[in-house]
Amino acid sequence: METSGRRRGAGLMRGLVEEIAAHLSDAIIEGEMHPGQPIVEVELQRALGVSRAPLREALLKLEGQGLVKIIPRKGTFVRPITPRLIREMFTIRAWLEGLAARLAVERQGPALAEPLEAILAEMGSLVERNDFKSYFYRHWDFHWVFIEGSGNAALMERIGIMRRESLWLSYSITYFAHHHHASQATHRGILQLFRRAGPSEVELAVRAHILDATDRYVGFLKEAYPELSDAQ
Repeated sequence: METSGRRRGAGLMRGLVEEIAAHLSDAIIEGEMHPGQPIVEVELQRALGVSRAPLREALLKLEGQGLVKIIPRKGTFVRPITPRLIREMFTIRAWLEGLAARLAVERQGPALAEPLEAILAEMGSLVERNDFKSYFYRHWDFHWVFIEGSGNAALMERIGIMRRESLWLSYSITYFAHHHHASQATHRGILQLFRRAGPSEVELAVRAHILDATDRYVGFLKEAYPELSDAQ
């Protein structure tokens, strides 16, 4: 009975840690907590109504996901976003998502085009409504179709973590508001490749798309948010 009680307690603790981590992750990605912002644990404990132990575990989890940075004797901070970080993360993502696209075509062929086309149509409708927050999420869904279609669980997990590391919603909403025409045109081209091209061609196209988007994204951020610096 005592062992069973300990297991239940450990399970409750894990559940609470996951809940806290999800709440803070959403706050970071949604832009409610800003890059470089210090995380004051005492204030969070009070705001969330939790003790120090599960909060600490949640912050360690977020550090593993690349969303916060814990500096000994200084504190915990929302991870700063810098042009260098974006370039490094997007470069790795380009190769991993290109691989995912290749594997997806090898497994499913042109069948992937149907869900991609439906999502792309929704992205166009969202542009007409100036709803670029939803556009951001549907853009992610477009990529996730072939990432998930790869059938490679380890690859899916790694890409998911890296996407959360390198994209903050508040910046991306503004970016897509200015660059949605290029975004839609590129994704239409990728859709056509999924209809008719072989695995190698699709892999190269997805990789090139992400690398090209990196240059536009970094250039936009440097102009729109000059406070973002590689010196951070």
